[in-house]
Amino acid sequence: MSTTLQPPPAPPAPPRAAPAAGTPPSISQLPGRRADLLLGATVALLVAACLPLTRVFVGLDFLRPVLGAVLLAVGLSWGARRLGAGPVTSLLVSVLGWAAFCSAAFFPDTLALGVLPTRETFEAAVELWIRGVQLMSVRQPPAFAEAGLIFLTLTGVWSVAHAVEGLVFRLGAPVKAIAMAMLLWTVPLTLTRGDATAWPWAVPLLAAGALLLLGFAGDDVTGWDRRPGRGAPAGDRPEGLPLLPTGSAIAAVAIVAGALVAGSLPGFGQAPWYELRGLGGTTLTTNPIVDIRSRLVATNRGPVLRVAADRPVYLRTTSLDRYSEAEEWTNSGIRGEPIDGDVPFEVPLNIVEQVNVDVEVVDLPQAVLVPAPYQAARVSGPVADAFQYDQRNSTLTLDPGRTLQAGDRYSVVATIPAPDPDQLATVRSWAPGSALTQLPDNVPTAVTDLAQRIVSAAGANTPFRQALAIQNELRSWTYSTTPPQGHSGQAMAAFLDSRTGYCEQFAGTMAVMLRSLDIPARVAVGYTPGQPLEPEVTDDAGQAVAGPRQFVVTNGNAHAWVEVLFPGVGWVAFEPTPRADGNVLVPTAANLAPSITAASAPEDFEPVASVPEEDQLFLPDPGAGPSETPSESVAAGGGAAGGPGADQSVLLVLLGLVGVALLAGGVARARGDTTVERLPSDRVLHAFAGVERVGRGLGVAPAGWETDTEYLRRLAASSGNGVEAARRLGAHMAQARYATALPATVAERSESAAGALTAQLLEPLPAGRRLLVRLRGTLAMAVTRVRGRVRRLSRRT
Repeated sequence: MSTTLQPPPAPPAPPRAAPAAGTPPSISQLPGRRADLLLGATVALLVAACLPLTRVFVGLDFLRPVLGAVLLAVGLSWGARRLGAGPVTSLLVSVLGWAAFCSAAFFPDTLALGVLPTRETFEAAVELWIRGVQLMSVRQPPAFAEAGLIFLTLTGVWSVAHAVEGLVFRLGAPVKAIAMAMLLWTVPLTLTRGDATAWPWAVPLLAAGALLLLGFAGDDVTGWDRRPGRGAPAGDRPEGLPLLPTGSAIAAVAIVAGALVAGSLPGFGQAPWYELRGLGGTTLTTNPIVDIRSRLVATNRGPVLRVAADRPVYLRTTSLDRYSEAEEWTNSGIRGEPIDGDVPFEVPLNIVEQVNVDVEVVDLPQAVLVPAPYQAARVSGPVADAFQYDQRNSTLTLDPGRTLQAGDRYSVVATIPAPDPDQLATVRSWAPGSALTQLPDNVPTAVTDLAQRIVSAAGANTPFRQALAIQNELRSWTYSTTPPQGHSGQAMAAFLDSRTGYCEQFAGTMAVMLRSLDIPARVAVGYTPGQPLEPEVTDDAGQAVAGPRQFVVTNGNAHAWVEVLFPGVGWVAFEPTPRADGNVLVPTAANLAPSITAASAPEDFEPVASVPEEDQLFLPDPGAGPSETPSESVAAGGGAAGGPGADQSVLLVLLGLVGVALLAGGVARARGDTTVERLPSDRVLHAFAGVERVGRGLGVAPAGWETDTEYLRRLAASSGNGVEAARRLGAHMAQARYATALPATVAERSESAAGALTAQLLEPLPAGRRLLVRLRGTLAMAVTRVRGRVRRLSRRT
């Protein structure tokens, strides 16, 4: 019997050890495609969770530091884990990364060697943290991205980002990671007023969450069949993510259906069962100045009011007479009483001008304050029966539970204070200690010192002259709806440093300055006159011809100005804001109740006549060079404005500095700049050349037949901005070209006007377009110089 020799059978492969219950799969053992999917889904989830912050802050300047915090936090945690670091080490790395990130963003001046935090860095961080907590209690969204608020926001975003990365990649818990991200997503929505369009904020979060869950789907269903990771032979394991296509389709259908159907659910978008507004008789529980921030940057530029009036007037909603340690102008709330007959005056008035105004509401959702000129004397119309009146601050409001609706119409007969300037000149200081002159102890000394310097330089020795002097000085600064915030926690100090801001900052600062001089002042809020539907007709004296006119008021007309109380005269309005559109009423020494806007004033109309032109004061930034303009100071000190909004990567900062240095060197060589100090006349011409460079970049080159004034007027008219700055620079150019000698103050004022005009011309453009305009203008100027030299050489030959 023969036997066939065969090799012994191979021993069976040892069974794969099943993972212990509750043990997550090792992400490092996953295919590269799947790991990349999970990383992308994690970042997308965090970015989607940050999107509702756009409802908390004005503008989008906050997005860059927030997104930088998300990417750096996830990147550091990811890198530490890939290098084998444990949870504690990864947390330490994340904390150090957060400290370096915030130090470079907020406290660069305190770093040793520009990199290492010091004790001053720690002290500044504690101070800014405390400031941020204080701002949280007073700033109601939407708020500007102030340093303290951004510091707290970045800390929270960084913490959530680190936690979400750990839940996904260390614990394999996608549902818990989504829940953690929802905390970041929910908080901004709870801080802001709800509306019927909240669903767009949910769709990105749902999509990112679905993608993250699909990345884990292979592990979730392995117990159902022969899927990867549950003992299936290696050759039978399907590659990739088998549920991704089908699961993505199902998730997309579910998200779209939920977004479309949610609006049909019972109670969606309807009034609450219980209305909290109006408890205790107070019909206003939020600060009206918050509404200005949101309206100034609103994308909806459609009309909110249509007005028929004898002349342009401000439509005032209320006044703010309390200034707190948190640098916030507020009031004690509005407590209206039914109106029985005529509207009682807030304070006794003397000389007034009567104005008749008809208002139609177009789009003022949830408005409980009634826009009306100050001081309202009588109200009428279909909706006037629901009006109430708070005499303490001369504010018209509505019955509890009522809001202004589209189509509401009402008429107001107002008596605008129009005192005689000679009468005001005799009014002396207000009694110190009045509630209307009180200020907290933490008002920056720079504010009070600047107020004293302004009135001293103007020779103003009465409250009336002092108010005009401060108004005139502030109107020489730069208007911007995206002002730099600075590194410090004090917003007013940052405003004084940059000399750039919008109406709330101009009005609030002027009111504080006046109170520091024992002059009773407050901030009024409402709307500027709006755009007329037909041209304004004026007489030879520059005053508007009487007759009803139609005006359209938009969100962009939201405004704040100053009211000053003169005994026996009443509250008189002052206008410190140099709005780019000129849609403001600027009182002068000769006329305290102007009937034409600054944009409509004749060319020879002097907006402020209280101080002669040669005595007007422009105070340059402390430590700035003699030729530095406000706009140039802002550009040079961009770190102060962009602490939290600047690039947070140290590498990017270094590259940016190198690029700026190279560009500055090239521009200096192209211009032939030297370190020799220029004469005042040369400084004026140099300032004009900077404006011309921007004008050529915008496609508006000077014509051979134009004077400097005519060209500047045409340049301002082409963009609709900078009319007043163009007028001032044109006057200085005439002096520089024909005067035998110029004082240095004229050069400083011309540089101020040129900086303001340049900023106003470029303000409507995005940042990238501004750079292109400057480069194109520089090239056009160089070509013009070359052509001029060629012509001169050809003439010689």
